[in-house]
Amino acid sequence: MKDYAKDAQKSLEKYADFLDAQGCGRDEMFHNLLAEFNGTPYVWGDESTESSDCSGTVCASLNALYKKNIRVTADSLYRNYFTSPAEDYGGIQAAFFLNKEGKAVHVAGYMGRGLFLNESSLEANGGTPRTLTELKRMYSPFLFTRRKLKEGKWA
Repeated sequence: MKDYAKDAQKSLEKYADFLDAQGCGRDEMFHNLLAEFNGTPYVWGDESTESSDCSGTVCASLNALYKKNIRVTADSLYRNYFTSPAEDYGGIQAAFFLNKEGKAVHVAGYMGRGLFLNESSLEANGGTPRTLTELKRMYSPFLFTRRKLKEGKWA
């Protein structure tokens, strides 16, 4: 049987190579890789453009960008990788939603132009670009924070 998830990841990596050859910077490449998840069905624990969850979308995009194979939860992304405060919209960044205990329970990667790719069971049509205002409304019970990927952490 064909492994569509592996094929999808290879396709994402080829797209990253194409973007690099076009002279895109890392931030722009990350934005474009996230955009490939637009409409991707939500499946908890998955991490490809065939099906994905919130942290899988961010991990798969970073993996294609940096040629790595790291898979972690939203909370691990928050605690170990996206550790720098995001005071502007430069750099690779994500929006995190924390529960009352301070654990990140959801992540949405920043895809540029004020939009975040929201991969969630709350989305009827799979991965959907959302503004911060929309995300904050959708996840209103949770504390919102935005962070940048710490330089060299994924690389």
